[in-house]
Amino acid sequence: MNKIKRALLVTFDFTQRGKSGTGFAAGSLLSACRSHADYNNKFTIGHLAIPMTDVAKEQLSIIEIVDSINKVIPLVQLDRLALACYVWSSDLIEPIIKLCREKGFKGKIILGGYQINKKTCRQLYPSGDFYIPGYGEAALPESILNDVAITSQIIEKTVNFETLASPYLDGTISLKFGQKMIHWETRRGCVYKCNFCAHRDLKDKGVHLLGIEKIKAELDLFKIKAVKKINILDPIFNNEPNHIEILNYAIKIKLTALLSLQVRFERITNEFLALCAQLNVHLEFGLQTTDKEESQIIERANNMNRVDKNIKLLQQWKQSFEVSLIYGLPGQTLESFKQSIAYLQQRNISNIKAFPLMLLEGTKLAENKNRHSIVEEIIDDSGIPHVVECDSFTRAEWMLMRSYANDLMISKVAS
Repeated sequence: MNKIKRALLVTFDFTQRGKSGTGFAAGSLLSACRSHADYNNKFTIGHLAIPMTDVAKEQLSIIEIVDSINKVIPLVQLDRLALACYVWSSDLIEPIIKLCREKGFKGKIILGGYQINKKTCRQLYPSGDFYIPGYGEAALPESILNDVAITSQIIEKTVNFETLASPYLDGTISLKFGQKMIHWETRRGCVYKCNFCAHRDLKDKGVHLLGIEKIKAELDLFKIKAVKKINILDPIFNNEPNHIEILNYAIKIKLTALLSLQVRFERITNEFLALCAQLNVHLEFGLQTTDKEESQIIERANNMNRVDKNIKLLQQWKQSFEVSLIYGLPGQTLESFKQSIAYLQQRNISNIKAFPLMLLEGTKLAENKNRHSIVEEIIDDSGIPHVVECDSFTRAEWMLMRSYANDLMISKVAS
């Protein structure tokens, strides 16, 4: 009789107040594994979440992390160790693997997450056995079951999003009555090609819709559980036709949760806003910049005439919304950043946020950073490198941009 392989998924989570204990990404992976035909017959999987809040990260040590892994499943009994590789956990991965090996782990290492890109993953993490670039719901169980002696394999497997298991419906992510906040998705991927963004499917370059019946069943559950806020992770919620059906169903069941949706100005319509008006909806617009040259460099074209028109439409409907910008973009100057802020303020938008640019593994902008003489630096306790200088602005000018961004946040709190 073949031994049942024991696997452990380790994630490094920035927890948010009111959010359910298991993060959504981990929940989706675990749910996919546990709905697999060979689960419990050929393999099992557990989960360990390592908190990455500022206070927790200061207290983190590789020894403590490895001890935590060993307590969940003894390292000598563990067959597969799957580690989530994100920009904030990247520097932990190799030391964890090394110490696990020293303490008796003889199994295979599985690495997945946004940092795993086919071109660079082996260089970043030379100790991996299996690398999963892209979506992992189908590739993770295959990696666990893989008995091929060859190491350093890239594992890619197409996910059937129509039949993808729900971590909410199967209880992988448990919800308390009156849960303050959850993350949720109705689709995966993005049709746009912003060269700084890792949301889009870097492999298939498409949008994958989840099954509508599952979506409706999840909404029913959120209604029953009286969830207070639903952060919808879809990069552009209002870009596919099923968003109308989803909103109509939420209206039908009288959903009261606050729906936080990421949307594009160019896709705003009266029909969409009429549905939002019947629900508790807050819209998030990632405009990034109003400067045409900057938008061309980051391949994030904005139709500013449509933007202007639809800002007025949103205000006519009295729709709650916010707009975010990015500072530290190649081609950007201190003056152009101030002009982007002024554009929004002149249109009586008070809820403006600005975030520093960071380069994500596998994105086109990260690959071309030398072309713009980009300099990165860790700017806060997150340990994440951000762009602080390039050929269009100095470090001192970036500091001024940051002060303007902080002023926006302060004025928002004050209002």
